[in-house]
Amino acid sequence: MFRKKKIQVTVKLYSGLHKDIGLKEYDPYSGLVFQLPSGARVRKVAKELDIPHPYSLAYFINGERVGMWTKLHEGDELSCFRPSGGG
Repeated sequence: MFRKKKIQVTVKLYSGLHKDIGLKEYDPYSGLVFQLPSGARVRKVAKELDIPHPYSLAYFINGERVGMWTKLHEGDELSCFRPSGGG
């Protein structure tokens, strides 16, 4: 049986998102480490974390703004934020 290659990514949640998904013990410096199938996209992580209103968030991979359909690669750091503005 053929098994799809796995990749490891680190997910960091900001703007209180860890509270929205019920994580009591969360270290924003370490984040969460995920093992995902090769070719997984940002939306898979959002779905696995059960993030409310995932399309309203801002996502960054290794510091670059990305969309929900962006593929993840081995060693990526995915950061999830609520968009905010200021004056």
